[in-house]
Amino acid sequence: MAAVKTEHIYIEKDPDRYDGKAVIKNTRIPVASLVNHYRSGMSIDEILDGYPSLTPAQLFDALSYYFDHKDEIDKELG
Repeated sequence: MAAVKTEHIYIEKDPDRYDGKAVIKNTRIPVASLVNHYRSGMSIDEILDGYPSLTPAQLFDALSYYFDHKDEIDKELG
């Protein structure tokens, strides 16, 4: 099955990969992981330092996705 298109240009969901969870397109970086870092108090720069292949636009889109789909991501984070 193909990836599910989202309204966020850097986010994809594919039911056949990563249990259908939201990830940064063309990576294995889950949105929930980035949100977890952000909610734990890490700064944007600290998160980007930990993910050198991630662009600021991708990170901000992941955070935007979180605020648009809070229930989904909060459920993933437990």
